Amino acid sequence: MDNVAQGLEELIILHNITELVMGAAADQHFSKEMNTPKSKTALKLMETAVPSCKIWFTCKGHLICTREATESLPAILPSPAKNAPMAPAYSISSQMGSMAPAELEYEVSSSKGYTSSSLVATEMTDWDYLFGVYGSSRIDAAANFSGTAALPPIIGDANELTPVLHSPTQESDNVYLLLESAYNQEDEPSVDEEMYGKLQDLCSEAKLLLDQADDKSHKIGKAEMDLHSALERIKESEDSYLQEVSQRKEIEKTFARQRLQIEEMRRRLCTLSDELQDSKKYNLMLEQRITQIKSAAKDHVEEITEYFIKQSCEESKKCQKIEMDLLSTLQRVKEVESLLQNEKAQREYMEEKIARQRTEIEETKRQRDKLYYDFQDAKEQRIRLEQVDASEETNRRRKAERDMLSYLQRIKDLENQQIRQLKKQETMEETMARQKEEIQATKRKLHEIHGKHMAEIKSAVKVHEEKDANSKQLFQELQVKYDKLLHERDTAVIEAKELRQKNKQSASVTNETPYTGFSFVELQKTTNGFDAEFKISEDGFASIYKGFIRNTNVAIKLFHPRSLKGQAKFYQEVAVLSRVRHPNLVTLMGACPDDFALVYEFLPNGSLEDWLSCKKHMPPLTWKVRTRIIGEICSALAFIHSHKPYPIVHGDLNLGNILLDANFVSKVGDLGICHLLRQPDLPTTNLQHHPTKNHKGTLCCMDNGEFKSARELMLWSDVNSFGIIILRLLTGRSKQQIGEIVEEAMEKGNLHSIIDASAGDWPLMQANQMAQLGLRCITLSWGRQPNLAGEVWVVIEQLMKAACLPTGPSRFASPSDAPPPSHFICPIFQEVMSDPHMAADGFTYEAEAIRGWLDAADTSPMTNLRLANRTLTPNKALRSAILEWQQQQNRR
Repeated sequence: MDNVAQGLEELIILHNITELVMGAAADQHFSKEMNTPKSKTALKLMETAVPSCKIWFTCKGHLICTREATESLPAILPSPAKNAPMAPAYSISSQMGSMAPAELEYEVSSSKGYTSSSLVATEMTDWDYLFGVYGSSRIDAAANFSGTAALPPIIGDANELTPVLHSPTQESDNVYLLLESAYNQEDEPSVDEEMYGKLQDLCSEAKLLLDQADDKSHKIGKAEMDLHSALERIKESEDSYLQEVSQRKEIEKTFARQRLQIEEMRRRLCTLSDELQDSKKYNLMLEQRITQIKSAAKDHVEEITEYFIKQSCEESKKCQKIEMDLLSTLQRVKEVESLLQNEKAQREYMEEKIARQRTEIEETKRQRDKLYYDFQDAKEQRIRLEQVDASEETNRRRKAERDMLSYLQRIKDLENQQIRQLKKQETMEETMARQKEEIQATKRKLHEIHGKHMAEIKSAVKVHEEKDANSKQLFQELQVKYDKLLHERDTAVIEAKELRQKNKQSASVTNETPYTGFSFVELQKTTNGFDAEFKISEDGFASIYKGFIRNTNVAIKLFHPRSLKGQAKFYQEVAVLSRVRHPNLVTLMGACPDDFALVYEFLPNGSLEDWLSCKKHMPPLTWKVRTRIIGEICSALAFIHSHKPYPIVHGDLNLGNILLDANFVSKVGDLGICHLLRQPDLPTTNLQHHPTKNHKGTLCCMDNGEFKSARELMLWSDVNSFGIIILRLLTGRSKQQIGEIVEEAMEKGNLHSIIDASAGDWPLMQANQMAQLGLRCITLSWGRQPNLAGEVWVVIEQLMKAACLPTGPSRFASPSDAPPPSHFICPIFQEVMSDPHMAADGFTYEAEAIRGWLDAADTSPMTNLRLANRTLTPNKALRSAILEWQQQQNRR
């Protein structure tokens, strides 16, 4: 630090510096209360510098303090070392930086548009001119002056010369800092008087220009004030606009609350309707109980039934009254909604007004910005005012003032328009308040109606509870009689089992059973004692397990032994599936009649319902696969409907009963609920009145015109279900109102909007044909339904050909020259098998052919892989199907 201060002191003496500007402290140490230097170098130089040198101490562009000179010395003195060459200023600065660069403190201030060699420091009312003269042996020329002047160099810790702006409070002086870069030994330093005179003239001219600039800057300042007032008025307009936007948001919130209130009213209406439906369901439940009691003891409940029927009539009248009240309430809600629609239209009109006003305000903002930029341009041209004629500048300023006055007039017009708009808005708010009061009155009326309805419903529920208590008492009395009848029925069932064991052989079509028998021990072993880990699904009658029996994956359906309906389904399923074979029907492989268990072929790809709903992240089925599946289902249905001698009706066809094998070939399952249309001695009353509810799982028999009508109704049920499946595969939607949705889309000509896009690019012509076919199948008039084996199959066959799918021969029409099914052919002999046996590879062969093959080799004839064993299992189900097919061929 001492070396730096000493070096500066020597430079002052060497160059006869009389005035010096230096930093008082670093920028980060600056504060408004600073009045003395903080730098040690500055303090040292303040004490030890020659008294003739006046020093200004600055920090961050502000003057901190001044050390005045105590004696008058000439501006330029001879060098104390005449014979020694002088080092240039930059080399001296470099030397100083190398001595102690961390301790040199200075203030670097720069202004936009200035450089280190040509700098200008300007103020609104005061100019300071600092001329830096760098001489060699003589001062040959003076700095040119054109409205700007060079600032004195300041020595800082960046080792460069930087200008410093004077504080606005500092008095304007002409400061000369003379740095001589070199002196010749032969020349003596002197002052050129002629050059000094020229400099004085230049200073006087500069002061005249400064006065003119002050006048012009005063006028520009006035223009700035006018612009500032205009900006304030624009800001007030923006504030009023923001206030209007906030009011509009409050109006929207009010509308939202009103909409929520309307929705709450609707929910309450829905609650009332649900309670009404519950009361109807309760009445229906009472009627069902009456029906059960009547069937259990007809002789004891005739009077009670009449009593309950009368009570049900009274309840239905009350329900009708409640429905009328609900309709009137709904009408009132519609009127309230219409009022809300009118309010919405008025609000939209207000929003349009506000949008137009916002556009005008934006235009005003743009004009304000333009005016501001014009002002900035005028401010930038202030430096060049000396070269511009005063009259032209005055005209331009007047023009700017006229433009500003016109803008202010436009702002006033906008304010007046905004005031008018606010008055209109107040009128709208008053209208909304009146409408809100009307809505509140409507809500009070609805609450009153709701209270009345709830009171009536509660009284009706109380009456029903009393009736239910009486019914329970009667039910307990009948339960005793039912237990007695149940004991008698169990005794009859035991006797029936004994008779069934004696007559098993006489009940079969051929001398041997039409299915393969499995022992219960064998079924337990393959399912690990019917462990839950092997369970696939379960319903109210049976549980289905997966197993591996005789080298084949199977599905085992175990019926609940205590369920009478489950036992009936077991016998019916055996009776149907043991006599029916079709490639698109699930194959019954065997049964265990003693324990009510059935063994089916295992279909690994699950149900069509799972694939359509994409459960377990299953990929969607393509439209070609869906077209093929529709054809396969049509083939299976037409086959069972045309079964001889008695047609078969499925009765519960849906996507959950259609299963897919490993090759995505569809097979119709759950045939245990179907029935044969033959002629026992059962009545037909229930079937005629409820064709889609009570025929499920029953054997209906009649031999007159009524039999034909009921049969058509039951066949209509399967065709209707098939139509729903077509529409679901086409659209990928659920079955609720699927017919109405498709019919409406076709009427509007936008069927493509509801087609399942995940199936791929379904050809629009084929999709139209498929939709028309599905709608024809679900018609409510069964007499107008298409025939599956006729016109339906013709359409589906054309669709399959268009999709490049193999159709093959019709599998439900059996002409005399039709070839045998492919699964009847032995892979080795290529002939219809007479004694089919299943090998370890899962394929079925003629017994003689496979035995001869195994005598020569131990590999599979189909896969050429080594067989796990040489066990052969008779395929009795396939043999029964072959025998049935041969009998049909012989009859034809």
